[in-house]
Amino acid sequence: MTAIKSRRMTRVIPGIAAGLGFLIVPGAPSQAEILILQAAAERQPIACADRDVVIRADDQRYTLAGKCRSLILEGDRNMVSIGLAAGATLTVSGSQNQVYWTKKSEAPSIVDAGSGNRIAPLDGEQPRR
Repeated sequence: MTAIKSRRMTRVIPGIAAGLGFLIVPGAPSQAEILILQAAAERQPIACADRDVVIRADDQRYTLAGKCRSLILEGDRNMVSIGLAAGATLTVSGSQNQVYWTKKSEAPSIVDAGSGNRIAPLDGEQPRR
């Protein structure tokens, strides 16, 4: 009986996810591989450790060390410095955000869905707010 319930749950979960607008793809990153930041930024660099990063915040400053696979930034007036893995993507929504990737990172694929955002390589000088 338990095996039948388990099979039903594996069918129900993708159906619920699709209904909520989520896409479940085999081989997609698990929740453990996604770093979600919503609280006030820490003073120390945050280790990216080859993960995807989602930031949902306003008026924060983040430093992400290591090689991030992707960044989704949702909010306004944030400043993010990030190290990127090869083939990384940056998606920025909201307004007046600043996202800088380290020079040693390969240029990412960029989607700017907001207004007044600056997304550029870090030129060695720390950007000012």
